This record gives sequence, structure tokens and C-alpha cells, in this order.
Amino acid sequence: MQTNFLYNIKSFFQDIIQHFKNKMFSSKYVVKGKCKRCGQCCSTILFSDENGYIKTPEDFIKLQKRNPKLFQFTINGIVNDVDKDNPQFGALLFKCKALKEDGRCSQYFFRSFFCRDYPAINSQFIQMGGTTLDGCGYYFDVDKKFEEYLK
Repeated sequence: MQTNFLYNIKSFFQDIIQHFKNKMFSSKYVVKGKCKRCGQCCSTILFSDENGYIKTPEDFIKLQKRNPKLFQFTINGIVNDVDKDNPQFGALLFKCKALKEDGRCSQYFFRSFFCRDYPAINSQFIQMGGTTLDGCGYYFDVDKKFEEYLK
């Protein structure tokens, strides 16, 4: 019991450090808006490895062995609402086990980096038209408008 608690504390501080690194050294984009507590970001998660999106339970088990933080997630569905040539087609969707019925987190203070960093700023994703989930209160915007750089 105590070992598990110490692991959670260590993991929490590692996640906090990574979170601040991401915020301090982010790109020209910023996240604006406010969480609406819809729970979509906690129940439609995609994971990937060096081979692409996780598409089988066996691949997820292998990924969990390399990253114990992923034991916090369970398979929640499969992506089938995109074109078959889209790399996401057939990818497994995951749900955080800490998500409560009301869309809130039961472990909010100790939530994982995956949750803490949503929506993560990924310049390539945004430039290719990527957005936050439908109904999400967050959205991406540019840090500075072009005119501000000219001043």
C-alpha cells in the first residue's frame, strides 16, 4: 500500500515538471477557453507507439508494460467514423478509470499527465486543421497576431 502511494507521489511530481516544461517552451499557439466538464477528453483518448495508433488489445497490453501510468485507462471503443485510409481508422479509444458519471475526475489532484496536459499544443496537429473535441470549451489560438510581430 505504501509503495503504491509513494509511486503515485513520485509520478505526480514527474507529471507536474513535464507539464510546466510544456507550458514554458510551447509553440506559437495557446490554449484558450474553459473546461465544460463534458468528459469527452477522458473517454475518447487515442494512444500510439512507434508503429502508430494502438489498434489491438494486445498492443495496448505491451504499451502498458512499458508505461505503467497507462493502467489507469481502459478500452472504450474503436474509431470507425473516419475514412478507411485515415491512420486513425480502427484505432482503439480509451477511457480514464477515474472519470465519474458527471464528467469530473475522481482523482483530479493526482490526475495523470495525459489528462493534465489536455489539450496539448502540437503545432503540426493544429496546422493540419486539428481542433479540440466537439463541445469542448477549450480551443487553440495563435499566441500573437501577425500585426503584433510587426510592431
